[in-house]
Amino acid sequence: MMDKTKVCVVGMGRAGRLHAQNFAENIKNAELKAVVDPVEEIAKEAGKEFGVPCYKSLEDALEKEDFDAVIICTPSFTHLPLIVEAAEHGKHILCEKPLTLTLEDADRALRATAKVKLQVGYMRRFDRYYREAKERIEKGEIGEPLIFTTIAKDPFLPAGWTGDPSKSGGIFLDMLSHDFDTARWLMGKEVKEVCAKGGNWIYGKDFDCVSVILEFEKGIGTIDGCRKCCYGYDLRTEVTGSGGTIFVNSPIDANLAVGNNEGIRPKQAQWFWERFKNAFFEEDLSFVDCIQKDKEVLVTGMDGKRALEIALAAKISAEAGKFIKV
Repeated sequence: MMDKTKVCVVGMGRAGRLHAQNFAENIKNAELKAVVDPVEEIAKEAGKEFGVPCYKSLEDALEKEDFDAVIICTPSFTHLPLIVEAAEHGKHILCEKPLTLTLEDADRALRATAKVKLQVGYMRRFDRYYREAKERIEKGEIGEPLIFTTIAKDPFLPAGWTGDPSKSGGIFLDMLSHDFDTARWLMGKEVKEVCAKGGNWIYGKDFDCVSVILEFEKGIGTIDGCRKCCYGYDLRTEVTGSGGTIFVNSPIDANLAVGNNEGIRPKQAQWFWERFKNAFFEEDLSFVDCIQKDKEVLVTGMDGKRALEIALAAKISAEAGKFIKV
């Protein structure tokens, strides 16, 4: 077993900085060796913050630094070439979701990484609450899971490439991709058919309010997604089985509240990095453990492809107004 897994993080946005901090400060058997961002000022700032060399491209980092794994936190439309480049150099890969924007590219990513580990960044699987829900479902506490329900609301549509569906994949790939993965994982079943409805009623661009119906091999699911939530980040999931229901909600700190003419409001996570900060840590920790012990990662490239299949079917369904087979 190697002493430490050496890591390079590519993309110094919100998620990239969380990963970089974990490898630089929080994971004892890992070492952050370099950071990469195409914007030179951002790369230099991150390099200074974490005390490591910085580069404008993965190619430069590969030429000048020695590391074992690459963490890809760049815009979704850039994932495939970075995956291929890292894999060609024998580096293990943790890639933020979605894996790619097309199934053809997903297949290329899977072929390219046949000899290295590829983990997709669905961090909810590492969250203490979702993980316990999965364990209790598998123990049979609610019987056979039959109905999956999720309400997912982001506080706002981020600026930049995320708001361009040609670059991010829009609400179905960029935002609800997490929910499609969570649905497969908690239900323990594949999605057969999808129907989605929605509109661009808030921002006037891509779909920003949607409802999705999922048909499993045995069971159904509904996902309601919205790109604007005035009170913060809100995520609620239920799995109903033949013998009970499991609920996973957004934690609310009842020890601190704000009262005004709109009433009393307890403290709540304002965005995903606050709600899932520990899940990102557990995700990174698991990735390193799988590398060092040569185990299969817990969220595989095929898991990424399956979520992509559902997301693309939902997008087609919303545009065509009919059920789409997955």
